[in-house]
Formats: sequence, C-alpha cells, structure tokens
Amino acid sequence: MDTITHYLQTLRRKVFFNDIRLFFWRMYFVFIVFLFVIIILESLLYLSILQRKAIVFGFSGFSIAVIFSTMIYGIFVFSDRIKKYQLSTLALEAGEAGMEKKDMLLNAYQLENQKESSYSLDLEQSFIEAVRSKLIEPKSSSLIRSDLINKWKTILFYAFMFISVFIYSSWKHSVSSVYRLAHINTTFSPPVPFELKSESKYIAILGGENATVNFSASGNAPDSLFIEFKPLAYQKDKDSLIVKTAYNENGIYETDLSEVFQNYRYRAYLPSTKFWQPWNEISSKSYSISVTDRPSISDLVIKINYPNYTGLAPKTQKANQSEILALPGSEIDVSLRSNINLEEARLILNGNDLDMLVRNRTAKLTIPMTDSSTFFISLKDERGITNRNPIPFHLKFVDDLYPRISVIKPAPIIELGGDQAIPILMNIDDDFGFTKLQLSYEIHRPNYIDAEPKISMFSISSLDTSKSQQQVATNWEVQGLGLMPEDELHFRFELYDNDIVSGPKKQISDIFIAKVPSLNDLFMSYENKEEDIISEAQKEFELVRKLKDRIEKTRLELLKTDKPDWEQQQAMKNSLEEAKDQIENFQKLNEKLDQLNSQANKHDLFSKEMLAKFNDLQKLIEEILPPDLLSDLDRMQEALDALDIDDMISALENMSNNMNHMEKELDRFLDIFERVKAEQKIDEVRKRLKELVNNQDNVDRQIRSTNNTTDLSQFKRLSQEEKLIQKEMNDVLNEIDSSIDPIKRFSRKTAQGLESLSESSEVKMAKGHIRDAIKKLNEQKPFEAMDASFSGLQSMQSIQNSMNQISQDFQKQTTREMAKKFRGILKDLLSISKSQESLQKETSEIPANSPRQNDLANKQQVLQDQLIQTMSKAMDLSKETFLVTPEMGQKLGKANAQMAASKTKLAERNSRGSLGNQGSAMMNLNESARSIIQTINKMQADGSASGYEEFLSQMEKMSNQQRNVNEQGMQLALGQMASSAQQNLLSKMLGQQRDIQNSLKQLMRELEENGNGSLGDLGGVARDIEEVINQLGQNNFDRSVMDRQQQILTRMLNAQNSMTERGLNDERKSKTSFGLVSKAPSGLPDDLGQRQLLVSKAMDDALSAGFSRDYQTMIRRYFNSLNDTGLLYRMDSTVVR
Repeated sequence: MDTITHYLQTLRRKVFFNDIRLFFWRMYFVFIVFLFVIIILESLLYLSILQRKAIVFGFSGFSIAVIFSTMIYGIFVFSDRIKKYQLSTLALEAGEAGMEKKDMLLNAYQLENQKESSYSLDLEQSFIEAVRSKLIEPKSSSLIRSDLINKWKTILFYAFMFISVFIYSSWKHSVSSVYRLAHINTTFSPPVPFELKSESKYIAILGGENATVNFSASGNAPDSLFIEFKPLAYQKDKDSLIVKTAYNENGIYETDLSEVFQNYRYRAYLPSTKFWQPWNEISSKSYSISVTDRPSISDLVIKINYPNYTGLAPKTQKANQSEILALPGSEIDVSLRSNINLEEARLILNGNDLDMLVRNRTAKLTIPMTDSSTFFISLKDERGITNRNPIPFHLKFVDDLYPRISVIKPAPIIELGGDQAIPILMNIDDDFGFTKLQLSYEIHRPNYIDAEPKISMFSISSLDTSKSQQQVATNWEVQGLGLMPEDELHFRFELYDNDIVSGPKKQISDIFIAKVPSLNDLFMSYENKEEDIISEAQKEFELVRKLKDRIEKTRLELLKTDKPDWEQQQAMKNSLEEAKDQIENFQKLNEKLDQLNSQANKHDLFSKEMLAKFNDLQKLIEEILPPDLLSDLDRMQEALDALDIDDMISALENMSNNMNHMEKELDRFLDIFERVKAEQKIDEVRKRLKELVNNQDNVDRQIRSTNNTTDLSQFKRLSQEEKLIQKEMNDVLNEIDSSIDPIKRFSRKTAQGLESLSESSEVKMAKGHIRDAIKKLNEQKPFEAMDASFSGLQSMQSIQNSMNQISQDFQKQTTREMAKKFRGILKDLLSISKSQESLQKETSEIPANSPRQNDLANKQQVLQDQLIQTMSKAMDLSKETFLVTPEMGQKLGKANAQMAASKTKLAERNSRGSLGNQGSAMMNLNESARSIIQTINKMQADGSASGYEEFLSQMEKMSNQQRNVNEQGMQLALGQMASSAQQNLLSKMLGQQRDIQNSLKQLMRELEENGNGSLGDLGGVARDIEEVINQLGQNNFDRSVMDRQQQILTRMLNAQNSMTERGLNDERKSKTSFGLVSKAPSGLPDDLGQRQLLVSKAMDDALSAGFSRDYQTMIRRYFNSLNDTGLLYRMDSTVVR
C-alpha cells in the first residue's frame, strides 16, 4: 500500500458499497412484502382505477426517489461530508478493530497529512511505517459487514417462499389481482352474489292510485331489499326520495307506493354491509311509473259573508284550512279552479248533492250557514274521470258570545249616605255591540214589616250601542224611591247584545245591595269604631311608655361604659325597630280616624261643630309624632353603625324626649276623645230626635189625608211606618239612658237632665199616643188615628225641645267652666308677669357685684316654680279642650327656659346678663296672656251666653212654637170638633205653652247672667204666658185667651227685632283686639306719648270685656306696668261679633 490515506480511501469505498448492497436487499424485502399486500387488497377489495394508479405511481415515485437519494448520498460520502464515512472516523474505527491502541492508525494518518512538524521526521516516518506494516487488506476489515447481507438474503428467501406458496394456493385470485394491477386504466366489476330483476317493469296508473312493484333475485338471494322511488323530474333541494324495504317472500320482493300523483323511476338495491365486500351495492335497472292525471282542485277559495248586524267585512279562506268557522246567518261562497276542463262539479253537503256552476276549469256555489255540517266536492272531467278521495270541509258555528259586564262600582253591599246617590262604574264589552243596558231593582222592607217587595226597572241612557267595548259611568239618584231606614235596595244590571239572528243575548250581573241604615245602626257602627280606636290608642300608649323606659334604661347603661357590648347594641336595634313600628301604627290610627270622619260626613251624622271637633282630633293624632323623630332615628342608626358612644347617648336622649312627648300627647288625645264622645252622645240624641219628629210629622200628614173610604192597604202601610217610628223612639230613649253615665263624668247637671227627660211624662205620653195611633190605624179609624198621631207629634216635639235645651245648657256649662279655668291661668300669668317685672327692675338697679344677687336668684326660682305650676294647670286643661294650642305651650316653655337661664346667671353674679333673659321671659308670658285673652273672647263669641245669634235663634224658635199653639186655638174656636177631641187639643196646647214658658225662663236667665238685661218686653211675655197657662189649666178657652196668645206672639216678634238691632249696634261698635310685642327693656321709642295712648285704649277695651272686679284690678296693674317697662302694643286683628 502506498500511503495510509490511500488505504483509508479504499476502505471507505468498500464500506460504502457494502452498506449500499445491504440497503438494497432490505428495500427488495420491502418491495416483495408491499407487492404481496397490494395483491391481497386488490383481490379482496377490487380497488378502483384511482386507487390502483395511486399505488403504482406512488411506488414508482418512491423507488425513483430512493435511487436518486442514494446517488446524492454517495456524492456526500466521497466528498467527506458524512461523518460516518470520513477518513478520520474510519481510521479510529479500524485502529480500534486491528491495532494495540485504537488511535494508532488515526495518529499515523494525521502525521502523514501534516505540513509542518516540530518532531523528528525520521521518528515520524518510522512510526508511519510501523503502522502501515500492521494494516490488513480493506476487504478483510471488520467494518465490512458481509454477514448482514447474507442474513437479509436468507430473510428474503423465506419471504419469497411464503409468498410463492400463498400465490400458488390462491392462483386464480392472485393472477386476477396482478392482471388488474397491471391494467390500471381498466374498470373491473367485482363479482356479486346475486342479480336483481324487476317483475313489474314499466307501470301505468291513474293519479291517486297505488303502484305495486315486484323484484326477483338470482343467486344467493338476500332476506330483504331496498326499493327506491325517485320523482321523474327530481330536484335535490325540492323533492325527496322514497325508500321502502321489501322482504323475500318465495323469491319475490314486493312493495306498494300509495296514492301516486306524479311520474316516478324505481329500482331495487342492496348496499354493502361489510368493508371487505368488493361491491358497494347491488342494484337493478331503473324502471318508470307513468301517472295519468285525474281532475283535481288546484285552487279553492271559500268566502264567508257575515250577517249585517256584526259589521264584519267578508273573510276569505284558502283550501289549506279544512275547518270553516262562521256565525249563524252567514253565507259561504265556494269557488274553485281545476287542473283540467270539467264536465261537472257537485258539492255534497250532508249527503245532499248540490250542482255547482261550471265553466271550463272553474266552478262556484253559495250555501247558507244554517248549522254545523260537512261537505266535499266531486269533480268529473271531459274523459269521465273523477277526482279521487275529495277533501272534506267542516262548517262549524262560531258562537256570538254573550256580552260581558264587569262592575267596578258599587261594591256588592253598600250603605246609602245622606246624598241618596249610588255611583255606577262598569266595563262592558261584546264581540259586535249592544242593544240596551237595564237596571232592575227591588225594594225590600224589614222583616218585621209584612210587605211585598217593590219591583221596577229602567234603562241606563249613557250606553253607546255602537261601541263594542266601553266604560259606563253614571249616578243613580234614589231619593224618589221613598226609601225608609232599614230598607234594602236589591238591584242588578242586565246587558243585551245586538244579535238579530238568534235574538239578543242577555248577561245579568250579580245582585248588589244598597242598605238604608237606620240612625241607630249608623251610630252603633260609629261608636264601635270609636271603641276600637280608643282601645288601639290605649295599647299604643302602653307601648310608647314601655319603649320610653327601655330607651332610658339603655341610655343610662351606655353612660357607664366606653364601648357598647353586643346586648346593648341589640337593645338599640330593637328600640329602632319598635319606634318605626310605632310610626306605622300611628299612621294606621290616623287612617282609621279619617275613615271615621268620612263616615260621619257621608251620613251627615253630627252637627258642624261636632264634625269640627272630630277633625281637630285627627289633627291632634297627626301632631303626636314629633317632626324630628325620623331624623333622630336616622342619627341613631348612623351612631349605631359607627359604634360612636357619644352619638348613641345623644340619639337615645333625643328619642327618649320624643317618646315622652308622644306619651303626653297620646294621653291628651285619649282624654279629649272621651270628652268628645260624651258630647257626641248628646249630639246623636238631638239628631235622632230631630229625624224622629220629621218622620212623625210626615206620617201625621199622610194620616190626615185618610178617611173612611181609604184603601185598607194604605192604613196597613201607615201602621207599619208608625211601628218604625215606635221602634226608633224606643232606640232613642235607650240611647238617652245609656248616655247618662258617660256624660255624668263631665256634667252631673246634664246627666240629671237626661235622666229626668227619660222618665218625664212627655216620654210616657209620646209612647202612648204612638201606640194608640198604631191601634187605630189597624182598626181603620182615621179620625181617632189623626188625634193620636198629632198628639204623639206634639209630645215628640216637646221631648225634642227639652233635649235641645239640655244640649244648650251642657254647651254653656262647658264654656263657662273652660272660661273660668282659662281666667285662672290668665290670672296666674299676669301675677307672674308682674312679679317678673319687679324682679327685672330690682335686678337693673343693683351693682354688678352686689351680694343681693343670690336673693334675686332665689326670687327667680320662686317665680319659675309658680310658672311650672301654671304650666301644669295648662297641661291639665289641654286634656279637656283643643283651645290650649301647641303655640301656647311653646311660649310658656320658652318663658320657663328664660327664667332658668336668668336664675343661673344671677347665681353666677351676672346680673346684667340675666336682664335679657328676664325680658324674654316677660315677652313670652305676655304673649301667652294675649293668646288666652283671645281664646276667652273666641269662646264667648262662638258659644257662650253673650252671643246674640244664639238668643235670636231661641226667640225665633219660641215664636214658631207660639204661632203653632195659636193656630190650634183657632181650630178649637171654630167649634167643629167632638168634645173628646177638644179636650185632647186643650191638653196639648197646655203642654206646649208650658214648654214655651220653660224656654223663655231659661233665655231670660242666660241674658241676665251675661249682663245683657232683658231685651224687649220679655217680662210682659212671661206674665202673659203664665195667665194663658192658668186659663188652659181650668179648661177655659175664650176670646180673651186668644187675644192674649196673639199678644204673646207680637211681643216675641218685638223682642226678636230688639235683639237684631242690638246685635247690629254691637257689630258697628266692634274694636280691634290687641297683641303684645316685646321690646328690649332699655331705650324707649320716640313716639312714647302716642304708644301710651294706644296702651290706654287697649286697657279700656280689656276692662270692658266683662271680667270680675278682681280681674279688672289685675288687668289695670298689668297695663300700667307695660308703660313702665316699654312693652308696646299694636292693633292686629278685628273681632266681629
């Protein structure tokens, strides 16, 4: 060998070519296996042309790519770019295989190829020669693995033998597969297990008939086949294929296609179910089904013409709706178009043939809608072919619905108020309209009156018949129906629609009941509600008191700690919730009072004065809640959220004060409510007696119109009405008895008067007269019934007058007592104001550091104690009357606060600072005194014995009573009455004259008490009345008695005139009332002389107001002190009596 490099190059060539041979033997094995697999796949699957081409061209391309890649790889090898075949790599591997040291050959190769050397050339050359001598022939190198080539030859031999045996065993299929693979462009049909053949072949039928198809199978026939029906003009997105399954029955596969109306192509097929089967499906040829058209309806229009009364436009309906809905009386227009010309068309309605009007391809007919029915249409074309299975159409009635009525007002059961009107509000609707709306009613008398109900009906004119949906609103005035207490008005509404075909349909509402409550029922209901309110108010009073105690307890506990614990926080939260509940409860209480007032107003139960008191009660309950309560609750919630102990204590203190205020005001409300209830009892009796007298007067007039020829039913009706009056009178008397105890608490004199009235002879006489009147009416004795009825009326009037007098006395007594208490408070205030004035003067005169300031502080304390006692009196009085206003209490409270501030400054030896507080205290005391004076004047103007309007009203009432007595005397003087009737009339006149005498005496006493003296010749009137009573008591009635009675009436009228003139004179002389204005103690106005004159005039007016001598002295001192201290007056309001 020449060189080591040459040796390595030779070794690389031999190693590379050895590897190439090994690679190709391997690829040859892969080719043989691949060919074997392809032959098997082709044999089983009958690959398609595309698949075979892919295999052949893919393998050829793969082979070319391998050869080309091998060549490129060889170039890289011999270019020394492949590491495995680099000379240095081969030198290392060869040295490892044949040298002592594995790197000897590599070192020699490197020394041989180095250009310069630092070692001895001889040594290098000898080392290279030594290595070269040990080299072996390249073909004998262990790097050339000829054993692997032999191994793959053996593997390939065995594989070839296995494949040869397999091909030989399946020579037919294998050769066929190779043949098909060799002819890649030829289509080969796979063998099938059977063939399909149509037995029915081409079929011709009429439209709508069924088509039956048959198939047979030769070979290994399957159990079932699929038969496909495809429309001849098949469009994939519009038409659908019909596939049916046919089963093998004796070698025949048969199925039907029902109701065929178009041409089809059909075939039988069976798809492959296993992936190794060489065929996708086995199919027969396609055959046709030809259809001959029948006549059919291509377009059908049904037009519904509704009856005229509905106002509905005709409705058109297409053939895709087989149900035709129409109202009775409608007409149905049927028109159609056929696919071919028609010879005839018939409409079969419930089995009856109706010929339609035919023209070419169209036909039409009109049928009436008489009842629900079914029809279908039969067609025949010019060939005589009829339509198949005509579609049935169903005519069905749509009911003309009943009208609907929804009554919003009135409620099912109502009570008639004083206006005797029933508001009506309802919603009505119908599908087409209305004819009329009626109200039918029955008047039912109480059960104890045997009377048939009165029945009647009327139309409501506010109905708009043209609107199918509307709201009807009207008022039904029932005053003219003659309803009596305890009557019930039963009524209902009847609504008719406008159906003229079947007749108007009627809708009837539920029955409504309007009750005419008796006064007894109304007052009883009212009192029950009052008791509920009082009970609830008492309950709230206890809750407020307990809540106040808990709040105060929590506040005291918080004062002892720096941070509230969980229990204290919960206590505050509970207090907050309870306070909110109290607010809601007071709102509900206010709502109940409002409902109570509404009931009183609706039924006109009480006088205007009494209603005003109930309104004041409602205002009082509204003012119970302090205006800052809600803000205090919010502050308490904020403090609780922030856990601020100081804010919590402050909020609790505010809440405690609010609860204390609520407790006092609620206590005041309960006390005033009890007093108002007592006054209400008297007002109730007056109201019922007045109503009772009016009813008796009405019945008495009707009795006087009867005679012996009057119908029996008239006597029966009058007797029943007298029974009603008798019952009401007993109820009123019972009410008087039940009122005695509640009223006794406030006025023993009034209670005694009521007790005397209940046991008086007039009451007994009234009962007896009414009882006699009922008896005489039942016996049909009109004249005796007249006497008894009139006597009963006179007795009732006498009872009424007595009750009015008791009521007036009660009001006057109450007014006098209230005025007396107000005067007492006024006296105390004037006294305190005078003392405060002196204290102020004394304070202004002492030096700044005077030791007397402690004495002045003690005096201020005494005055404050006196004011607190006066405030307590005012608080007690506020529980009896609304005239103690919150403003009055605020002024007294301010005066008390200023006195406390003055006392503190005096104790601190700040006398100059206390002067301002003392002046403010005096100003508030004076303002309070002015308010009380105005209150006293208002009481006198509104209801006391000094009111000329009241005296005038009493004189007018007595004049009317005297005129009535005089008229009875004229009837007696005619002498046309029976002796018994004359005697009864004399007794009545005597009783009435005595009532007038009692009323006159009471009036004269009141005039004298109020310092007005006797107006007119009332003393002469009293003497004349006394003389007339003496004559009538002796059953003596002559001309002189008649003249004296006329003289009494004349003098009464003169007295009325005198009172009127006196009232007008007083009105012209009315003066403006005075009011106090505070000014600072120092510094007098420039016009002091003019102001003093005003003060002097105001003092004269106050002294002329009718106070006692002691009060006049105190008032004179009070006004004199005002001039000294600089308190000024101004004219601010005019009092008109």
